[in-house]
Order: sequence, then structure tokens, then C-alpha cells
Amino acid sequence: MTSPFEDPEFVAKMAEMGIVHTPGMAARMMDDLAPLLAEDGIDLDNLDGDLDALNAALARATERHNLMLFTPVGAQRAGALAVLRAFTESLAEGDEAHAAAVLAAVESEPAGDAPAISHVIGVSLGLLDGWHTDPALRAALAATRVPKWNRAARGAATDVLALARKGRAFASLNRLHRHGGLALFEGSALVVAASLMACAASEKASVREVAGRMLVDGESGELPVPLVPRAASTHAPGSSFMRPQPERSATARRAGAPQRDGTPPSVDRALRRSFGAWLEEEPSIAAPSVAEELEVMQALVDLARRQGLDLHRGPDVGGLVDLLFDPQDSEPAEALESVLETLHDYVHFRLDEGQDLAGWEEAHEAIESALDEYSGPSEALAAVLARAEEVDPEARRGALARTPLIAAVSELLEWIGTGRPVTQTGGVRRADIETVARMLGVRAVGVAKRDGFETHENAPIQARSMSDVRLLAQWWEALSITEVIETNSSRVRPGPAAAEWKTEEVPPLELAEVVAAMFVAETLTRPLDQGAFGAIIAKESVAQLMHALAPEDFELNQTESGITGGGPVWTLRNLESAGLVTGASAGALEVPAGLRAAVARGILAVALLGGSRDE
Repeated sequence: MTSPFEDPEFVAKMAEMGIVHTPGMAARMMDDLAPLLAEDGIDLDNLDGDLDALNAALARATERHNLMLFTPVGAQRAGALAVLRAFTESLAEGDEAHAAAVLAAVESEPAGDAPAISHVIGVSLGLLDGWHTDPALRAALAATRVPKWNRAARGAATDVLALARKGRAFASLNRLHRHGGLALFEGSALVVAASLMACAASEKASVREVAGRMLVDGESGELPVPLVPRAASTHAPGSSFMRPQPERSATARRAGAPQRDGTPPSVDRALRRSFGAWLEEEPSIAAPSVAEELEVMQALVDLARRQGLDLHRGPDVGGLVDLLFDPQDSEPAEALESVLETLHDYVHFRLDEGQDLAGWEEAHEAIESALDEYSGPSEALAAVLARAEEVDPEARRGALARTPLIAAVSELLEWIGTGRPVTQTGGVRRADIETVARMLGVRAVGVAKRDGFETHENAPIQARSMSDVRLLAQWWEALSITEVIETNSSRVRPGPAAAEWKTEEVPPLELAEVVAAMFVAETLTRPLDQGAFGAIIAKESVAQLMHALAPEDFELNQTESGITGGGPVWTLRNLESAGLVTGASAGALEVPAGLRAAVARGILAVALLGGSRDE
């Protein structure tokens, strides 16, 4: 026996725990990446050349592969819209069986022109971000309520809705995947349907009419057609129809069962019993076991009662979040985050009960905001930021104004004018890549197909999309996050913060530092989309930056990152090209005094944008 997966007993035990071995997954992944690598001149069957160049090509290929999975175009986008329209109309008409069949017909892998699950997720999140941040739709969409469905999908839908109201659902894909791909697929479709039904109710129009107007394929201008005829509806409503959800093993259930003996009188036994039963059915919870999560919940119940709060009421849960989220509190970061995650589970439990939805949705929003805003910087990094902010404000402002990153903003706003067309994902169009990249001092040209590998250092980047020009993509995202620009699926316009930028010759210090910090955060977290390899790049980049900011506080382990060949990783080279650091290419990284506050803030923001605080 050469593999444990050839052992029937081992396989049975793994299946009991919800773990399925899929042989050949890595090979299939490399098969998918091979054509993308070939465009960069990399032949997987005949590897030759510099390790750094190979790593960079692999990173680009992985990023483009992930982008294609969640941003379909052409027939696949039209198909994803067709799925959403058919699902919404069936749900609105009360035909839950057909709605289930529509989603069940979507395959997990792309096949020809048919949309895949990832395509429907990406299109759904993109639409929801646009709708829920559109001032014209805000009043109607405030009434959006997640329809009844299976528990896992409703949990994902609740989180998707909260993030979409901030315009961050698509950007939070990594975080949302904690629910599981299938739950996210069903949940995102549920929120699309709920949003369209809310708009229809506000307009006193039919859901079919509203869906036909808002789910039009922007490329062809035609309405997508349903993919599944009504006769094919064979699934039970609200079922987990794609494939069984993984269940906990009997051993895990016994280990996590609530302990009745020794329960303090102050604990609400009914609450403990019902919440514990709910946790038993969840595939993923905040604590390692149900028993441990119930102990955390017990402590929260006791604390709430001492403060005159009743955790049976949604508004009081929000009050408890305010109490816990105290900047003067010295509680360890891990403990506070664990508490917030337990409350997150508890609110989902209450939402599933279906009572006082408005109050519990308000509590959910409070917890989401706390989780989004919370970061626990080390004392050393906080001290670095404090020292950096002691530098003369005008010196900091001048240093930022001299960087290509900040100096190019005024030119970009002038180019945008009152508005410019963008891609469906809100990025720079291929025809405009050369113009916008030149503002940053980057030579790039938009192409439909690369004519070969760039063989000399000064050759322009051949970009099929904005994501191929990392400096440009991360700058654009930073400006979007800070509302200097705002984009939707068709145009880019000056954002609410643009007016402040235009009022003075030198950009405002606070806004310029936030833009620079978001660029740093975007640059540092982008590799995390590439799995374990990307995590190594991100870890090395953060370690080198922190050492450059405070060598006496942050020791640099020179042997830690052998996979990148010991040279400067692309993240640091991008920061150097943006003007925020010096010496990256020479292996002597430094952060100028006037830019230290912006760079330190960027490192702190990594926890908010990276999806994994540990990474």
C-alpha cells in the first residue's frame, strides 16, 4: 500500500469526518495554469531559466486563473445571469422546487460556454455590491430580507448582504469562503433574489419585470434565457441539493455535547440547550468544540446581565458589542476576536429562528462592523506608527506628493473628468491601460493576445487586463477604497473624496496617507490569493518592511524565505516603483522618514484586507 487513501478503513473514517480525497487535483491545477504560463514563455515540460522569473510567472498565472473563475465574460456571464433570473423568478412565484433545480443544474467546473458555480458567485457579488451602494436603490434595498432556505446558505447570505451594503462583498471572497463554496453559491443567489424582490415591492412591479431589467447581459443587451425547464424541477425546496453537507463524526458530536451537570444557575438553560443544538448542526463554528463555545457564551450571558443587557434581544447584543469593543480594554487580541466570532454564530442562530429579524439584523451589522474594524497591532508596531506620526506634517505631505503613487492622482482625476467607461468589473479598459499606466511611470500596452515573452527589461508589459499591471491594479483599488474614485459595472467617476483632493495644489495629508496605506495593504495582501506560495511571499514582504521600519524591534530571519531565492519579491519592487520605499531592488530596503506613517498604517490595514490575520 503506497497511499493511506488506499486503506478502506482510513477512507471511511475520513468520509465520516466530511473529508474527501480528490486524487489528481494538483495535476489538474497545473494543467489549467499551463496555457497561462505558456503566454509568459514558460514551458512546464522543459523548465529553464531564472527561479525569480518562474515564480513571478506562476504568481501571474495563478492570479489570472482565479480572476477568470469569478469574473466570467461573454456566454458564461450571460449564462450566470440566466441562472440568477430563473432562480429569482421561481422563488418569487413560490416554486422552490424549480428554484432548487436551477441551481442544481450549475456545474462546479467550467465546461464550454456554460457557467460554473464560481461564475455565478462572482457575478452575484459584483451585482450586489453595485446595487446596494447605489443611492437610487438604497431605500428600496433597505427592505431586503434573506428568504427561507437551508441553514448553511442562509448563513452565507446574511454575511453577503452585510458586506454588499458596504460595497465589499466581492472583495471579501476569501472571508466568505469560510461558509463553504456551495453555501456561498446558494447564499449569494438568495441575496440577489431577495434584492430584486425588494426592488419589485418598492416599485409595485412584478419580480419578472425587475429581474428582466436588472439582469440584462451588458455585452449583448439581450435577456438571458432560463437554463432549466419547469418540468425538470425534482428537488425538495430549501434542500442542500448540490451534494450532502459534511457532518461531524459521532465522536466529535459526543466531545462537543453540552454538559448539563455543573451548569451555573445564572445561565439561561433554554438558551444553552437551543443554541447548543444549533451549533451541533453547523459544519463550522467559532470554537474548537460546541462545549467550548457554550462556555464562552455563558460568560457573555453573565457579563450582559451584570450590565443590565438581555441577550434575548437583538439591540442588547449590539450594546454588548459596544461594551466589548473598547479601545481602552487590555484584553488579548485573540480573546476579543474569539468572543466576537461566538456572538457572530449566536446572531446567525437567532436569525435562523426567524423572529424580530430587523433587531437581529441590526445586531449582525454591529458584529460585522466590529470584526471589520478590529485589529490588534503589537506594541512595537504601534510605537513605530506613533514615532512616524511625530514627523513634521508638512514634511510628510511633501514626501507623499513626490511619490509617483500620489503625484499621479490629480492627472488621473483630470483624465476621468465627469466619467469614463470601464470594464464590467470596474477596471481600466484594455484600450486605456497604456494611458493610465503611463501616469505611474509604467510602460504597458493592452493586448488581446500576447505576441511572446518580454525579452528585455524595458519592453512594455503586454496586458490583457488591468490585473496584469500589478502597480496599476493596486493603485486603482486603493483609490476606490478611499473613495477618490468610484466605479460600477460601466463607468468610473470622481468619488466623494475627489473634491478634497482638487482643492489644493498639494494633496491633503490625511487622505494622501490613507491612499498610500491602502496601496501598501493591497500590495501585501494580493499574494494571499495564490495559496501557500503566496502566503510565503506575503510573510516575507511584511517581515522585510517591519524590519526596515524598526530593525531594533523586528528581527529579520534571512533563511526563512528560500522559496523566493533570497531576492526582492515583486511586492517590494512595486512599493519601490510607487515611491514608498527605496533600496528594494538592491537588497537594502529603507522607508523614508516622511513615508513611514503611511507604510506602517498599510501594514496595520493588512488585517482588514487580507482575510486571515494570522497570515
